[in-house]
Amino acid sequence: MLEAAMQLLDQGEIAALTTNAVAARTGVSIGTLYQYFKDKHALLDALVARELGSMAEQVMATLQSATPAQPGERIRQVVRTVIGAYGGRSRVHRLLIEYALTQGTGGKTSPLLQGLTQLFTTEGVSAPGLAPRRLTLAQAFTLTHSIAGVLRALAASADPPPVQEVEDAVVLMVLAFVAALPAE
Repeated sequence: MLEAAMQLLDQGEIAALTTNAVAARTGVSIGTLYQYFKDKHALLDALVARELGSMAEQVMATLQSATPAQPGERIRQVVRTVIGAYGGRSRVHRLLIEYALTQGTGGKTSPLLQGLTQLFTTEGVSAPGLAPRRLTLAQAFTLTHSIAGVLRALAASADPPPVQEVEDAVVLMVLAFVAALPAE
């Protein structure tokens, strides 16, 4: 049912998505669909949880398995993993992110944001010529949410700038932030 909703969203807008259309696409009765989802919003909430949860798992797995070779590489890996998580369905993810942010279900990304914040406070962030710098909680929170804001805006944009340029700009922002921190 969730995949059917994804397919329908790939063809239209959230306003046009109906439980009847999802039931018809999956070949089940509307009553069967309502056994799993009480309404369209419950279906969309489950879809947001699945898609954003999967993206968060992919990002954290990438971060835990990767040893950055050079400053900014870890951030670059986060950006690439988030963008790659769209799996060619950037339009659907844009719709889901818009829905999540307007319906208050955007908190599904909280575990990811908490994980990045923890990573920045415990392992730190490297900048050219500097050893990894552990950030304070306030610094890690600010940096994490700055990155998340850019990536949300990228996903939500109907006409985004070139992805490679955004990736480079995010890395530059992080490295400049870290380099500007007072010496420990």
